[in-house]
Amino acid sequence: MFHPWRLAFLAVWASLSVAQAQPASVGQWTPVQQWPYSAVHTHLLPTGKVMFFSEFGDGDTPTLWDPATNVLTTLPKAGFNIFCAGHAFMADGRLFVAGGHITDDSGLPYAAIFDPFKLTWTRLPNMNAGRWYPTVTTLPNGDMLVIGGAKEDRTKNLIPQVWQSSKNSWRNLTGASLELMYYPWMFVTNTGKTLMAGYWKPTRFLDTEGTGAWSSGPRTTYANSRNAGSAVMYDDGKVLITGGDNPPTNNVEILDLNAAKPAWRSVAPMRYVRRQHNSTVMPDGSVLVTGGHSGPGTDNPKFPRLETELWNPVTEQWSLLAPASAYRGYHSTTLLLPDGRVLSAGSRNVKTMQVFSPPYLFNGPRPVISSAPEAIAYGETFRVNTPDAASITLASWIRLGSVTHAFDENQRFMKLRFTASGGGLNVVAPPNPNVAPPGHYMLFLLNSKKVPSVAKIIRIGGGGTTPGPTDPPPNTGFTAVAFGSEWKYDDRNVDPGATWTSPGFNDAAWKKGLAHLGYGETDERTVMTKTTPAQPSVYFRRKFTIHGMVEQATLQVIHDDGVAVFLNGTQVFSKYVGSTAHGAYASGTSADNTLSTTTIPGSRFMMGDNTLAVMVKQANATSSDLSFDLELKVTTDGMQHDALFLESPNGGETLRPGNVQMVQWMTHGSGVDNVQVQFSPDNGAHWTLVDPSVPNIGFYEWTVPGTETSNGVLRVSDASRQDVEDRTDLPFTISRTPQFRAIAFGEYWKFDDRNVNPGTSWTSNNFDDSEWRSGPAKLGYGDGDEHTVLNKTTPLQSSVYFRKKLTLGEAIRTANLRVLHDDGVAIWVNGKLVYSRYADNGLGHGAFASGVLKDAAISTASFDGSAFVIGENIIAVMVKQANAESSDVAFDLELNLEAR
Repeated sequence: MFHPWRLAFLAVWASLSVAQAQPASVGQWTPVQQWPYSAVHTHLLPTGKVMFFSEFGDGDTPTLWDPATNVLTTLPKAGFNIFCAGHAFMADGRLFVAGGHITDDSGLPYAAIFDPFKLTWTRLPNMNAGRWYPTVTTLPNGDMLVIGGAKEDRTKNLIPQVWQSSKNSWRNLTGASLELMYYPWMFVTNTGKTLMAGYWKPTRFLDTEGTGAWSSGPRTTYANSRNAGSAVMYDDGKVLITGGDNPPTNNVEILDLNAAKPAWRSVAPMRYVRRQHNSTVMPDGSVLVTGGHSGPGTDNPKFPRLETELWNPVTEQWSLLAPASAYRGYHSTTLLLPDGRVLSAGSRNVKTMQVFSPPYLFNGPRPVISSAPEAIAYGETFRVNTPDAASITLASWIRLGSVTHAFDENQRFMKLRFTASGGGLNVVAPPNPNVAPPGHYMLFLLNSKKVPSVAKIIRIGGGGTTPGPTDPPPNTGFTAVAFGSEWKYDDRNVDPGATWTSPGFNDAAWKKGLAHLGYGETDERTVMTKTTPAQPSVYFRRKFTIHGMVEQATLQVIHDDGVAVFLNGTQVFSKYVGSTAHGAYASGTSADNTLSTTTIPGSRFMMGDNTLAVMVKQANATSSDLSFDLELKVTTDGMQHDALFLESPNGGETLRPGNVQMVQWMTHGSGVDNVQVQFSPDNGAHWTLVDPSVPNIGFYEWTVPGTETSNGVLRVSDASRQDVEDRTDLPFTISRTPQFRAIAFGEYWKFDDRNVNPGTSWTSNNFDDSEWRSGPAKLGYGDGDEHTVLNKTTPLQSSVYFRKKLTLGEAIRTANLRVLHDDGVAIWVNGKLVYSRYADNGLGHGAFASGVLKDAAISTASFDGSAFVIGENIIAVMVKQANAESSDVAFDLELNLEAR
């Protein structure tokens, strides 16, 4: 079992490994401080104060923090759940917020503006549809681009939109329709177009003029998607992307858009694999990486990355700074403050913060900005008075941060030209809004020791009066079922029986298609069958999910002729339907595509899955056309109701009795304190209690029982509320068959790539590898397809070392392995050498391999199982380079065993 004290242990261990934590070399963290809410969306306001809001049911809880006084102040509410929204600062300093949270993968269509000077909210007209996990980008003309996210019905919102700040209206980029990832990494480029840097591999450019258009850009070199990685524009036209993927990587790439042919280029990897981390550009242009985890899954506090890493853009190398003492993973945020410190806060259901003081704050007196203008124009030379003018070597210009979900949608960095004269500096403003979109920036002055001043916040562009927004439309709720949705339907002219309206009815044999459905009018998206004579009744069904208690609902239905609508088996609307019998025709004739509207009481809905069933009737046997489409909008109580999601095992696995299986889940909401774990050997027919009360930390080590089955399922539920639960999507197998896979390709390994001789005992069980790092395979460097990128030393290391623990519950007869290697390899089990290739020069640390592989190769071997023991075993692997000029190294391993 994992215990909370493990975090404290890791923090202590990490501290001891960083040069005795001298603040001048590694910086310093404050103690952890409690906050009332988790800071999931965090923004540096033009006033120098920090606004944050939280997650789930606490989404609409904006709070103000003053870094100077450490005082928290409750702010007015936005009026809707702004959790999972996108946001960036407008040219006049107001915060633009788009989208929000209904439930996972379901977003609100609302938008609002927060005024940091008046501390007020203003609602805007609704967007084209909901957006959950969108990105907002400030454009060079001061308009706001909103892109991506999921709609109310959980489908992706394909159409980017631009909020026209001067017109107070939306403009749809219908020419740029494209399905995107959540929270795409968007940056304005020096051409005025926006760059989508990830996290998918194809880089794209978006032209927001007219109806919009996409064009292709360079592809990233990393082999996989960088989901839950991070990105930052660390200099004018230069982008850094780090980590991500599942399981995570430490791969790092940069893109220089100023190059003649821009291309992504791999640079030195982070020391640790990470996902759900934050990257923050610093006053000197370096990039600080904090938090995240190194394990599999969405959020994994069992594998916290407490270590702080700093990337130097000049050397393109990483250094370790003082470690944090609190886990910051999924839903954590990091923000550069005007005084040069860094706020690190949040994480899922974590209501704490810490502040990091970088090493530069311990390296001598700070430059002082005596005065500077409040606002400047593009290309202007403006005066900054400072008594330290002679010592200033850098003037940096950093846009205020607005960060969530591992990406800062507002931050960017550039250096400003200046000359010293007469007790001050003459500083040249950015030349145009492409390189510095209008809005507020922090101006830092740094001396030769890279010690920054306290920043002066200055606005560039964005002058004039912004007209007040138009009145927003009434809150009609979110769209649970949209016009044009997919429906199951039955047009066979067969009576479906009395239960067809009930949620449990089996409609598996029905066809499906997108609305508008019908025939005879030429505008149908799905053309249905017209029988002879014309069928009197056609049937439709659709399921949808509601999270929260419904307060009101509005139904609009397009029909020709009669229609009857049922919700969860109860009729809620009808028109021109005198009888619901299959053979009865409509009681009246409607015009083509008649639109009828009604309201539905909230009591008719159920929390969770609901079923709409619709009957459309013809007026008579000679009717020539039929049509149907439907929209359902609901307004809920706005409360976040807890949910639980089981991530692993999730079906299809083969487990072995006696082995320990990691059960991993994630809860949304803050009301689940403990969970219970249950096991069923017969696909849910009967359940056995595994553990009645497990702390809700997201994982549980389950000893697989001896019951052999091909229909095993697990269920994890709130210990006090059985309705908050999830189970494996498909059955898994528990088998005692003699042959089984003990180690698969792609698993985690401890490794040592420091070019240090580990001694003679490194292959044994009792060797202390606690200082070794770990990461998922493939491990190596130089090929570009590594999951964990190893360090390439100078001079080149001849040997790299790997270790992995393997617990066995029975004696082993034989073993078969497949090992990916480049160049030489040697493998030990519990200190016994069981296989080697290209190791004829010896197994000493300094010996090179005796052969050369052009590319990584897979070698196979079989050996006697006597080297394995019941209990804990150690697999130790040495990979050797062919020579001191070798350009790459690679390792992965698969081990299959046969029990006695």
